Amino acid sequence: MIEKYLAEYDFDLPLDDAAVDPDIVFVRRKLATIARSEGLDGGYYEAQELAEAFLEAAFEANAEITDPDSPGRVKMSDILDRGVPYQRAMFDAVAHLPLADAASHLVWLADLMKARADMYRPVIAARNQGR
Repeated sequence: MIEKYLAEYDFDLPLDDAAVDPDIVFVRRKLATIARSEGLDGGYYEAQELAEAFLEAAFEANAEITDPDSPGRVKMSDILDRGVPYQRAMFDAVAHLPLADAASHLVWLADLMKARADMYRPVIAARNQGR
């Protein structure tokens, strides 16, 4: 039974569910929609990288670090300068929020993307077993 389910598993299912779940705040539904077209590994790593940059920026803001060359500002600038459309879309979705809130939403997405990527091996094993 589980092998049949895994053999037909759609990797975008968790994102599709999150994108339409009325119990999930709008910004997270928007992030899930943005992430839907991303690959398993890149989708996770790029979300994680941006989440870490926002976490660092929030830490610096709380510590009242105003250095324009602080690690958090440099990391965020490096990410945005690369011009990766996925990361830019995620940034734009949370940029209007307080840093800690933005970081929280991005960590949520990174966790969702990790769980999505973690399904790869069981799904491939089930598909290979069905051959």
